Amino acid sequence: MKTFVGIVLGFFSGFLIYMAAAMLFTKGEPSGAFVFATFFGGWGLSTWVIVRGARTVSKVFSRGFLLGAAEWLAMIPVGLVLSGRALTETVGQGGGTDAERAGATIGAGLISFVTGGVAVVMALVCLIGFAVSYFIGREMKPEAATPTRTCPECAELIQAAARKCKHCGAEITQTR
Repeated sequence: MKTFVGIVLGFFSGFLIYMAAAMLFTKGEPSGAFVFATFFGGWGLSTWVIVRGARTVSKVFSRGFLLGAAEWLAMIPVGLVLSGRALTETVGQGGGTDAERAGATIGAGLISFVTGGVAVVMALVCLIGFAVSYFIGREMKPEAATPTRTCPECAELIQAAARKCKHCGAEITQTR
C-alpha cells in the first residue's frame, strides 16, 4: 500500500515538475524527450523520495504533501517568469499602440496574480494535508505498553509495580 500511495503522489509531483519545466524552458510544444525526461524522471525521483525508508502509509502521505507544498511554492516564481517573458515579447519589441502595450501589461499582471494565487492556495492545501496525515500517524502509533502481571487472588491484569490489586483490593507482594 505504501508503494502504491507513493506512486500516485509521485505522479502528481512529476506532472507539476513537467509543467514548471515546460513553462520555463520551452516555447510552443515540447519534444517527446523533454516530456519523458521531466515528467517520468520527476515521477520516478519523487516516488523514490516519498517512499524511501517510510514505515507507514501516513508517513508516505506526509512526505508527499510536504513535497507538494514545496513544489507549489516554487511555482510562484515560475509564474512570474512566465508572465514576465510574455510581457517582454509583447511590450519589449516596441511595436504596437499604447493600448496594446497597456493590455499586455495588465494581462501579464493577471497571469502572475492568478498563478501565484493558485500556487499559494495549493501549498496551503498540501500543508493542511500534511498536518492531517501527520497527526493521524501519531494517533495510530501504539502507546508504550506498561508491564503487567496477574493478580494472584482474582486473576485480573494489574500493573507489575502495583502493591494492591485495583480489582479485588488484595495486597500484592513484590516478587523479583
